[in-house]
Amino acid sequence: MKKQQQYRNWLCAALLVSMPLTGYAAEYQLDDMVITGVRVHEAPITENNEVAGGQVARTADYGVLGNRDTMTTPFNMTTFTDKTITDIQASNITDVIAMDASTNNQTLSGASQAWAIRGFRAQQQDVSFNGLHGIAPRFYTGVEGIDRVEVLKGASALLYGMSPNGTVGGNINYVPKRAKSGENQNSIKLSYGDGHQFGQQLDVAARTADNKWGVHFTGYHTNGSTSFNDEKIQTNSAFLGIDRQGSNSRLYVDAGYVYSNIDNPQYRVQFAGITNTRIQNNYINRFGLPTANHNEKYGLADTYRHVTEKFAVSRYEYDFSKNLTAFAALGMRHTKMDYVYNDFRYQANGNTQYRLHNNNHINKALSAEVGLKGQFNTGSVKHEVTGVATRLAWKRYMTNETGAWTVMSSLTPSTVSSYDHSYGWGAELNDSNLLTGFALTDVISTKDDKWTFILGGRYQHISQVMNKTGKSYKENAFSPAFGVIHKLNDTTSVYANYMQGLSAGDLVDSNYANDGEVLSPYKTKQFEVGAKFNTGKFLTTVSAFQIDQAGSLVETRNGLDYLTDGGRVRNRGLEVSIAGEPKEGTRVMGSVMYLLSRYHKAPTSYEGNEVIGTPRWQAVARVEQDIKSVKGLSVNARVNYQGPAYIDQWNTYKVGGRVTWDLGAKYEFKGFGSHPMIVRADVYNVFNKDYWNAMSNNPAIYVGKGRTAVISLETRF
Repeated sequence: MKKQQQYRNWLCAALLVSMPLTGYAAEYQLDDMVITGVRVHEAPITENNEVAGGQVARTADYGVLGNRDTMTTPFNMTTFTDKTITDIQASNITDVIAMDASTNNQTLSGASQAWAIRGFRAQQQDVSFNGLHGIAPRFYTGVEGIDRVEVLKGASALLYGMSPNGTVGGNINYVPKRAKSGENQNSIKLSYGDGHQFGQQLDVAARTADNKWGVHFTGYHTNGSTSFNDEKIQTNSAFLGIDRQGSNSRLYVDAGYVYSNIDNPQYRVQFAGITNTRIQNNYINRFGLPTANHNEKYGLADTYRHVTEKFAVSRYEYDFSKNLTAFAALGMRHTKMDYVYNDFRYQANGNTQYRLHNNNHINKALSAEVGLKGQFNTGSVKHEVTGVATRLAWKRYMTNETGAWTVMSSLTPSTVSSYDHSYGWGAELNDSNLLTGFALTDVISTKDDKWTFILGGRYQHISQVMNKTGKSYKENAFSPAFGVIHKLNDTTSVYANYMQGLSAGDLVDSNYANDGEVLSPYKTKQFEVGAKFNTGKFLTTVSAFQIDQAGSLVETRNGLDYLTDGGRVRNRGLEVSIAGEPKEGTRVMGSVMYLLSRYHKAPTSYEGNEVIGTPRWQAVARVEQDIKSVKGLSVNARVNYQGPAYIDQWNTYKVGGRVTWDLGAKYEFKGFGSHPMIVRADVYNVFNKDYWNAMSNNPAIYVGKGRTAVISLETRF
C-alpha cells in the first residue's frame, strides 16, 4: 500500500510538470493587473562566482537590482552554495541558515519551522523563489531541489516588495538547481540518521551540445522516525528546472511537487498568566523553568500534519539591445494541509494544560511581475534604471477547530492516553489577499566604478478581505531607499544604506474606542553602515545597523483605550562574517552578531526592556581540513554559540546560553566502474547538550535536539 502511495505521488509530480500554466491559473483574472515587484536576470549558469573554498558566492539576486557582485552592492548578503548545503548534510532551510549568526532558530514544532533575521521573526511563507514571493512551498522547508540559499540581512521593501506575512528583518531567496555546463550533476545519494530516517535522492541533469538547453531533475524520498520520541516523517518530492540560453533571450521554467507527512511532532512549551514578576513573583518562586530534556515530549500522540505542495513558475528575459532588457514572470502555487496539533502550557497558578487544534487549509497563490531595465550614460556617469511591477494574490480556504483547555496532572502531555480529536475536514474561504505596486531604481556609478549610488522607491498597495466577517483592509504606502558603496581599492569597499520594511497595519475592532479605524501599514526603518573585504582567499563583511520596527500600541485618552501605530521595537547590532580558504585544503566559514533589541515604545510596565527571544550574542564557526596523507579525506568541526534570552517582556525569566559542537568527515574515492563516490558522516551536538530555544513571538520555549548523527553515500554517474 505504501509503495502504491509513493507511485501515485511520483505520478502527480509528472502531471504537474506537464500541466499547462493557463489551466492552473484559471481562478484568477489578470485583466486588472496592477503589478509590484522586483528581480532581474539570473547569473549565467557557467559563471564561476564562488569565493575561495566554494562555500559562499560573491554574487546574489538583489531583487529589483538583479544579480550583482557583493563588492559593488551596499547591502549585507550571504549566499550559501550547493557545496555548503550538501557538505553540512542540510535537510531543511533552518540547517542552512544556522551557518549565519544573524539568524536565530524560532522553530515552533517538528511540523512548523520559523526563524529570526537580525532579531525579527520570519517564516517559510515569506521565502522568495528566484526573487518572486508566494511561489515557494508554504509549509515545506526541504532544500533538496535548491542550488543556493541567499540570506539578505536587513529591511528589503524596495528590493523584493512587501512579503506575504510582513517579514521585515531580511529576506531568504531560493535559487533552484539547474543543469551546469561541463559539470557532472548526475548522482544518487542514500542517507540515514537524525533518528532513523532513511533517505534516497536522485539528481539528473543534461545540457545540449550547444549549451542552449538544459534540464535538471531532483527526486527525493525519506521515511522514518526522528530523534524526538515517536516523531515520524515521510516525504516524497520532485523538482524540475528547464532553461534555454539564447543569444538575446533567456527562458526559465521550474516546477515542484511535495508530499510531506509528519506524525506525532514535538511541540513548544507555552506560558500563561505571567505578569510583571518583579511584583507578582509567585510563578517564579513555585516553579521556575522546566529542565530542558530532549527526551521529553510536548506533542500529544496521534497528532499529525499532512501537506501537499505544487508550484510552477516561468520567467522570460529579452534583450532589445545590449542596453535594454525586458523581463516577465508568472508563477502559481497550490497548497493543501490537514493539521492536527496541540498547545501545551504552564500556568502561573501551577496548572499544566493542553488543547487540540485542527487546521484544514487550502492556499492558492498567483504571482506575476513585468519590468524593463535600461542602461545609459550622462557624461562620465553610468545609470542602470529599472522599473518593475508585481502582483501577488493568494486566497486561504481554512477551517480552524479548537478544543477546550484541559488541566493535566503531570508536567508533560506524555501521560495523556485518550482524547477527542474527531474533527471533520472542511475549508471555507477565509480571506483574500492582494499585494500590488511598482518599484523604480537608478543605480548610478562613476566611470571607474569606485562609487556606486542606489536611489529608489516602491509604491505598495495592500488589500485584505476577511471573507468570513466581511471586513476589509485597503491601504497604500511609499518606501524610499538609498544606498552608497565606495571601493577604496581592489579588495576593500565601504557602504551605507537606508531601507524600509513593510507590514500590514491593523483593522481596529470593537475592543477599542476607535473601532473601525484602519491603521496605515507599519514601516520598519533601517540605517546601516559596513565594510567588505575580498582578498581572493577570504570574503569578510562587517556591518553595524539600527532598525526601528513600528507596531500597535494601546494608548489611554480620557479613560478610553485607543489602538494606535505608536509601538516601536529598536534593534541595534554589529555583525562580522567570514568565508574562504586561507591556504589550500583549509576552508573556514563563520560569523558573529551582537544584538541589543529593546521595546522602544511600549506599555510602561516593560518599555525599555529587552525583547523576548533575542539573545545578545550569537556565533558560529566551521573549519574543514583536507588530510593530505589520505587522498580524498577531509574532516570538519563546527561550534555554535547562542547567548541567554528572555522569555517574558518584564525580563525576569530567561533561558541560559549554550555552546554545542558538531564533528564530521568526508571521503571521496573511485567506486565501481571508476564512478566518483562520496561518503559523509556527521555528528551534531556531540556532547548531547540539553537546551531551550526562547521564542520571539510570545512567552514560549522549544527544546533543542540532543546528539544526532547522519551518514550518506553519494555516487556520481
